[in-house]
Amino acid sequence: MHVLRIPNVILFTSCVLLGAVQSFAQTSGTIEGFQEKKTASIGVLAYRGNETALSQWQPFANFLSENIDGWTFELVPVTLTTVKREIDTKKIQFLITNPGHYVTLAAQYDLSALATRERRVKNSGVRLSKFGTVIFVAKDSAIASLNDLKGKKIAAVSPDAFGGFQIAWSEMQKQGVDAFRDLASLRFLGFPQDQIIAAVAEKKVDAGIIRSGLLETLAEEGKVRLEDFRVLNAQASDGFPYEVSSAMFSEWPFASLASVDKRLREQVLITLLMSQDPAIASKYDLLDLWSAPLSYENTRKLIGDFRERLALTNNADTSTLFSLTTIAAFLALIGMSILSAFIYYRQKPLLPEPVPDAQMASLSSEFLEYLEKLKSLTSRERQILGLICMGHQTKSIADKLGISPKTVEFHRTNLLQKTDAGTTAHLVQIATRLGYDQEVSLGQ
Repeated sequence: MHVLRIPNVILFTSCVLLGAVQSFAQTSGTIEGFQEKKTASIGVLAYRGNETALSQWQPFANFLSENIDGWTFELVPVTLTTVKREIDTKKIQFLITNPGHYVTLAAQYDLSALATRERRVKNSGVRLSKFGTVIFVAKDSAIASLNDLKGKKIAAVSPDAFGGFQIAWSEMQKQGVDAFRDLASLRFLGFPQDQIIAAVAEKKVDAGIIRSGLLETLAEEGKVRLEDFRVLNAQASDGFPYEVSSAMFSEWPFASLASVDKRLREQVLITLLMSQDPAIASKYDLLDLWSAPLSYENTRKLIGDFRERLALTNNADTSTLFSLTTIAAFLALIGMSILSAFIYYRQKPLLPEPVPDAQMASLSSEFLEYLEKLKSLTSRERQILGLICMGHQTKSIADKLGISPKTVEFHRTNLLQKTDAGTTAHLVQIATRLGYDQEVSLGQ
């Protein structure tokens, strides 16, 4: 019988290859599974703009990607308003944001704080797990205290901004200053917060509100000079290296959505705590470390007080608006009655007489400035303005447009600022006089 003999070198090579394939299969499951690496997205609040946020947080994303097997972590810059869209469309699984924003979102979405941020101060061993707000003016300003802010123009981020407005609102309330009633104007400039500092420096506003540490950070970057500004209501806080105008609150949380797989959530938590190792922090150039989550109860309380005050403000405005609308309707009814009687008795069509040139000139002179300002409104602002003029309350507007009541209040404040109307009642009067009292669609 003829026996086929396989050369030893071929047999040896085949065994080695077979063993390698088996080992590969045991560790990776399948070739296809080995090639696929899952991606998790982290939303980061870009309070200084998207580019700065990506630059600041990329080392952190690299740290997670290299220490959690099978996962790559990417960054998604978000704002106070865009984050809801990212959550609703499942574009992000984790979130790094300010505590006030976290508390507000946690009430709507099932968010849990896995850890609290510890900010490392450059060139020092200081770690900061608390922060506050800064209310500041130009150095040569005559404003000396929070009480002096009455009748002044102030710039902030947004009604939804915790360090960029809400903490400052609370401090002003303690000093008897109502930010929604006592100021000449309250301008919400949005992100980045750098532009608020620029507005104060250029004397476009009398004071600004930003989160603590930003002035010093910009000074280190050579973008501002600390000696050009003065902080109001300065507070002493042991071990805190920055000027601050308020009480202190727990730093930003790293939050997870409930939809995140339990094992991934646990792996992320373990990895976050690894940042406390100096060697690891140095290896990945981590500016921020992470520790066990701190309490956010004082944040929740402040947010609750803020919402309650907004509700009271809205109810007062609604009452005024209702009275104005009722009077307008009553006068219109009288006018229609007189017109009907006139037509009945004259038995002929009544044609309006041309408006005298003098009256037209007077009307243009009085409302020309308001008309130009109304032309600058966005479609959404015009839509909300029309609903306000029709007597709708904040909740009604929110339900009708499918947005949050806070967003409606944000637009309401912007409308008052853009038109310089001062009050909702005056705003309605202007809009009605110039034909902007009708709701417009977003398609326009």
